[in-house]
This record gives sequence, C-alpha cells and structure tokens, in this order.
Amino acid sequence: MELCDRIIDETYKLLTTKSCKLITMDEIANNLGISKRTLYENFKDKSTLLEDCLSNNFEQANEKVKKITENSENSLISFMLMTQMAHKSIANIGYDNINDIKKYYPQIYTNVFLKHVDFHKKNTYQLIQKAIKEGLIIKKVDVDFLQNMLRVFLFYCSKNEYLSLNPDFNASKLFNIHLFIAMRGISTIKGIEIIDKYQDNFI
Repeated sequence: MELCDRIIDETYKLLTTKSCKLITMDEIANNLGISKRTLYENFKDKSTLLEDCLSNNFEQANEKVKKITENSENSLISFMLMTQMAHKSIANIGYDNINDIKKYYPQIYTNVFLKHVDFHKKNTYQLIQKAIKEGLIIKKVDVDFLQNMLRVFLFYCSKNEYLSLNPDFNASKLFNIHLFIAMRGISTIKGIEIIDKYQDNFI
C-alpha cells in the first residue's frame, strides 16, 4: 500500500474512535511508525489530511452505491440499500464528530459532507420517482419531504443522545428500522411485498 493510502487509512480509523479535534499529526505519525516530517511531506497540514481522508471514504461509498443500483432487482430496493449505505458511512464517523468537523473545519464540512449529501439526494430522488412510476410507492408521496425526513434520520440515529435512549441498538440498526418503517408505510401492496422479502436486511 502506498504511504498516502496508509496515512489516510490510519486517519480514518482514528476518526471512527475519537473527535477530529483530538486527533494529532504526532499521533498519526507515531501509529504508522513514520516521522512527522514524512507525514507533512505527504499532507501539508491536518486540515488537508482530514479532507482527503473523508473524501476518499465517501468516494468509496459512492462506488458501492453504483454497484447496488446496477445489481438490485428494482428501484425501491436500490433506494433502500443506497440509503442504508449512506447511513453506514455517516455512522462510522458519528453524529457528534461530524458536528465537530462542522464547527472546527467548516470548509471540509461544506466541501465533503454537503457534497456527499447532495450526491445522495440527487440519486435517491431519481429512484423514488422511478419507484412511483413502477407502482411500488404511492403516488401522493412528497418526495422532498421524504428525503428531508430520511436525512434527519440519517444523522440523528448516530447521535449519542439518541443512542443512549436505545441501548440495545447500534446506530446502523436504529436507522435501518426507521428506514424500513418509513418506506413500508408509503409503499403500495406490490412494494410492501418486495420490502418484506428484504426485511432481514433492515430489522
């Protein structure tokens, strides 16, 4: 593995365990057994490293989304699996850590997180419209409202406060349950039959 890739992987591991503000370049260098000089030769500062790390993570998630769309049997399941994947990428970092990134690195939040959200919103909008045309989702659904609701779920199910109220579930399980209930509730009979076949993936 190239050194830059190793550095990005190590940074991402740390992001999944602690706040971005607590991660130091010294810690990253020590964990990899390299000097700080070598680290700075590859990334000019911590902000650049964090942005490259998060961008890389979301690019990988987007590639998985493309494969999901290509291999799913219909648009409804594509939408649910895509949304599930989006939450997984958010949950790994954590709601509170994302808030810290927004607070301490607002440019990264704009460049990476909002870009990822916009990418996901565009793709899911098309899938929902397709599912409506296929008779899998009821026609009166307000697509913008649905997306905004799921976006709230997307972030809130990774919030420590909400997780503490549901100690028997991790963030991914909580979101999957919300997603299953919401989508089953707006699906047609045909759509419900399809969703129920995949219920083990969500509940």
